[in-house]
Amino acid sequence: MRRLTGRQRPWLYLLALVVLCAGAAWSISLAAKLPSRERFNVVSWELRHLPNKWLYLTGRQFRGRMSPEEENERLGRYLELTLRIDLAAEDGSQPDELARLEDERAGLANDVEAIIEGRITSVLEETGLTSSLPLFPDARWVFPPVDTELGEPPEELVISPRERIELIGTRPLEAGLSLTQVNAIERKEERDGSRSALVAPLAGVATYPSIVEPDSDYRSLVELVAHEWTHQYLFFRPLGSRFYSNNELRTLNETVATIAGQELAALVVREYPPPGAAAEGLAALQPPAPQIDLAQALRALRADVDALLARDQVAAAESLMEQRRQELAQRGAHFRRINQAFFAFANVYATGPGSTDPIGGKVETLLERSGNVGAFLRAASRLTGEDALDRLLATSPDGRAR
Repeated sequence: MRRLTGRQRPWLYLLALVVLCAGAAWSISLAAKLPSRERFNVVSWELRHLPNKWLYLTGRQFRGRMSPEEENERLGRYLELTLRIDLAAEDGSQPDELARLEDERAGLANDVEAIIEGRITSVLEETGLTSSLPLFPDARWVFPPVDTELGEPPEELVISPRERIELIGTRPLEAGLSLTQVNAIERKEERDGSRSALVAPLAGVATYPSIVEPDSDYRSLVELVAHEWTHQYLFFRPLGSRFYSNNELRTLNETVATIAGQELAALVVREYPPPGAAAEGLAALQPPAPQIDLAQALRALRADVDALLARDQVAAAESLMEQRRQELAQRGAHFRRINQAFFAFANVYATGPGSTDPIGGKVETLLERSGNVGAFLRAASRLTGEDALDRLLATSPDGRAR
């Protein structure tokens, strides 16, 4: 396989920007009813941040490539700083120390982004997830190029009816809203008494570059970047181009991206193990894990809430969710709010503990049938809905009907 040269790579980033910006208008239309200070403008964000990649690549040409030892040293320090920042933010007693840690982490961000992008790209090439482009027909490239910014992603307003759990609307919000702003947005959406609202934090968003929240866990960080790249990959194919057509397609997209992200992260971690010394240091800093099976607890709560709502006992369902939220907090699992919108949003990720959507099991079956993540993504990218997935699963590997 012929790979792109350093001279060709900037043109690929430019092409990715032009095409992906064309699909960013959804953010403007979805946020149109929000005050301007609370909107998240995808196009503006991309135009501000994509040049960072050009500048970094230019500087790296002069500095030379990092050795594996240098990569592991920078990556390990970044992960440690992220955990220390999380712990300091929870404590809240040393703002100067928190600022110092954040400044040091910011100085490592470009290198760490490049390390993770390079490792994921290598795995994508090995799994055959490459494309040819009209401008360079003889080369096979990973497209879109893996490109991420480690930072605070935007938040999302999620809306569900109170009498049932159903996603009826989402709107992108600016990152970093205060608790006062969040509460005001939710109260505004719920003022007529018919709807449940939640401002949900996001771990990542598939802008270009993608925005991914820093994580102190190496595998989780790689998984988030791979998840968002999968959305970018699907954007150019039938499944991704229909993302916002309906809840079924959104769920199918998110579930495919979740599974692909997990599989790609597993391959990256196997080929590029986490820095050993850093892993030991992180383990020593980690707070105790919650003494609860969170997945089982959320599944049980969802079942109880569904049963109450089926009997039109809306107030009882809401009281139960708040009671269980407080109980979870006492056992170390903290959620700002659990309501109908919380579970409506969780249902989009059909392999997660808060979902009851059967799409999750079907997509997992497709992965098993495909044999590897490359074949899985190529097959999934052509899907146009759950019925197409059902038809695909009803055929044998040689294409014959079962």
